Amino acid sequence: MSYNRNNRRDYNNNNSNNEINEVINKIKKLDKLSDMTAKEYADEGGYADKVAENSKSLKTNQLRKFFGAVRLMEQKEDWEEIEPDFFLLKPKLAVAVGRGNIPKPFYKLMMETMKKVDVGSEVEKYENFETFVKFFESIVAYHKFHFQ
Repeated sequence: MSYNRNNRRDYNNNNSNNEINEVINKIKKLDKLSDMTAKEYADEGGYADKVAENSKSLKTNQLRKFFGAVRLMEQKEDWEEIEPDFFLLKPKLAVAVGRGNIPKPFYKLMMETMKKVDVGSEVEKYENFETFVKFFESIVAYHKFHFQ
């Protein structure tokens, strides 16, 4: 049997996609994002670690660009102020996928996570957003750990 490097690459990509899809499916089952515990997403081997470890093709500068935009939103006082910038992040992520700057599985994860932010009352949405920020921060940290 001959070794085929392309088959190995396909296997690794599929395995990475499966890990991220597993996290996406767990997030889909949540009623709202704030139902996700810090242990689930921030612990070693948790959701953020799995996403980061399986996002080798995710460019660090793009990850930091989007996280920086989220950090700016975080400085606002309530959901009403955050909401427009939060939803404008979605098309920016889509453009980044189209340009090949972020992988599609990461985009799908972000879209599913963002859906779980816009749930409930204004106070709940703000709490969900706070969880979103912490989850995203954890992904950035683990990505740095795995690929820097």
